[in-house]
Amino acid sequence: MKVRGSLTVEAALILPIVLFCILLILNQGLELYREVTETGKKQEMWEESDPAERFRVLKLLEEI
Repeated sequence: MKVRGSLTVEAALILPIVLFCILLILNQGLELYREVTETGKKQEMWEESDPAERFRVLKLLEEI
């Protein structure tokens, strides 16, 4: 039983599919990381503005 080039041909077909799957997973990971950093920046903006404190000050001024 002689097999010539069969494994090479199969590897040539399977290797691009495996690489594509790995790159797809990496791309999704980077995209999720970018979304998390953007959400973190928005969270910092809300923590700096502190709308609840501003509301309390306005209510206190209305009572006075």
